[in-house]
Parts: sequence; C-alpha cells; structure tokens
Amino acid sequence: MFELSSKGGNMQSKPKVVSPQKPSISLKEQVFQFLSTAGPSFPAKIAQGVGRESYFIGAVLTELLKSKRIKLSHAKIGGSKLYYLPGQEEKLSILYDHLHEAEKKAYDMLKQKKILKAAEIDPVERVALANLIDFSIPFNYNGEQAWRWHLEPVAKNVPKPEIRSPVKESQRTIQTEIKPKVGEIKPKVGEIKPKVGEIKPKVEEIKPKVEEIKPKVEEIKPKQNKEDEFSKKVENFFLEKQIKILEKEVVRKNSESNFIIKISSQLGPIELFVCAKNKKKINDQDLMIAHQKGQNQKKQTLFLTTGDSTKKAKEYLEKNLKGQMIFQTF
Repeated sequence: MFELSSKGGNMQSKPKVVSPQKPSISLKEQVFQFLSTAGPSFPAKIAQGVGRESYFIGAVLTELLKSKRIKLSHAKIGGSKLYYLPGQEEKLSILYDHLHEAEKKAYDMLKQKKILKAAEIDPVERVALANLIDFSIPFNYNGEQAWRWHLEPVAKNVPKPEIRSPVKESQRTIQTEIKPKVGEIKPKVGEIKPKVGEIKPKVEEIKPKVEEIKPKVEEIKPKQNKEDEFSKKVENFFLEKQIKILEKEVVRKNSESNFIIKISSQLGPIELFVCAKNKKKINDQDLMIAHQKGQNQKKQTLFLTTGDSTKKAKEYLEKNLKGQMIFQTF
C-alpha cells in the first residue's frame, strides 16, 4: 500500500493570486509630474530626473508647450531656459542671480513698488524692464506706459472708473386743460365779418443762392531728405578696415546709428553689434544702453564714437563691461 502525503498530486492546488499590473505612465506624464514636484527646471535636469535621453525630453517638452500645460521662461541659466507649470511663477526667482546688473536693479525696484511708470524711471531702467519678460508685465496706466510686478493681482492696478450719478429726469409739467362751461361764452353770429379781399398774403418766391465752391488745390512738394553724413562716415570707416556690414539702423539722423558687422579673426568670422554715436562726451548711461542692446542681439558690443568718454564712463567701462564691450574713437 502506498501512503499519499498531504502534499501529493491528488490534492487540489490553490490558484496563485496574480496582482494587477499598474498601468505604465507615459513619458509626457512623467515629465509633467517631475516638473510639478521639482519646480522650474532645464531640459538636462528633467532628462536626469526622468531617466531618459535629452532628445526624447525635448520632443515631449515641445508637445506640452503646444498644449499650454507648461510654460517656458525668457531668462536663462547658462544657455538653457526653464520649463515650469502655471502657478509656479513665484519659483522663477532662481533666475535672479543670472540676470545682468541693470536687470537686477530693475527687478528689485519693481518687486518693491509693484508698479513703475515710464516717466518715473530713466531710459536704462525702461530697457531693463522691457527685457524682464518673466517678472514685468507692461500695461497702460491712465494713458501712460507702465510695468507691474508679475505676481501683483491685476485688479489692484486697474484704476477705478469714475462713478457718475444718473441724470435726473426733468420734472414734467402737467398742464391742466381748462374747459369753459357750456353756454357761458356765446359768440354772436355775424357780429364780425371779415371783408373778402381785404387781406391778401404776399407769397414771395424764395430762390436759394447756389454758390460754386471751388476746392483749393495746394501743391504738395515732397521734402528732400538730407543725407545722413554721420552714418556715411561710419560706413566709410568700416570700408577702410575691410569690415562687412550685415545690418544698419539709423536711430537718430546724424547722431546715432546701429550696425551688425562681421570681422575676420584667427578663430573665424565674428559678428559684433555696433553702437555708433556722434557725441562729444559719452557718459555711463550711453554705455549701459548700448551694452543692453548688444545683450538683446546676443553679441559683443563695439561702441564707436567721434567724441570721448567721461571719467565716470571710463570707470564703469573698466569695472562692469571689461571683456564685454570695445570702446573706440574714430
């Protein structure tokens, strides 16, 4: 006789409980969840956090931007912009250390005052505020250009409309109709008889005088624009140096012009932004504005002038713009 153990094959085995598989999360949702946890991040950090290649992350971020589920900063950390979720604007303060000095000053002023009018600040600060797209929102303040702090509610900045009391309707005068009593006044028939033909109304034919109106035709003579001698002088300077001009913009006639030029170097061709000013004395604000324009063009700046720089401008150039701007008199 054979004994069957309790673990023998004749015993019915219990079915294994299979745990349900968790649905796999798409890469798009992984990136979205990472940003919701980590806050504003650049693509390399997102790729590292999700554990996927950068080119995959780039395609996913483009899709999320198109669907407006995420936003992209204007300022950069290094060479990368930050991706963030709507509602994370307050965390963009991590960009502050990577702003230029003029932009940092404008950032501090706007954060403190919440609203800055164009008439209250100098041209350099206006340019800086225009570049602080992540933190300054331009708007019209009673017909004047102004900027507000990006976290400041809109309702506080909109001037309250003047409430005028409704015009009261003029009181209508009620005229009471006075009816004479019947039989009180009885005109006597035949008492007053007008004589026929005694009164003849004169009917005069009124003929309107039609005057012929002849429009005055004024001869418009086209204004002859004088040549911009200063701009031509700058172009001749580049021609003598065998420098190629890519773009030209006359800011003020015979006073200021901007150029994009290409020069040859041992490392290959280099493009420069040129601010040319026809001015006897160049101050530090002239240098700051020119440098800001060069930053907007993402190019090194060449400041070309017919005059000389002030002592304050020379100090600013040495202290703040060394290696970023070339100053030359011609």
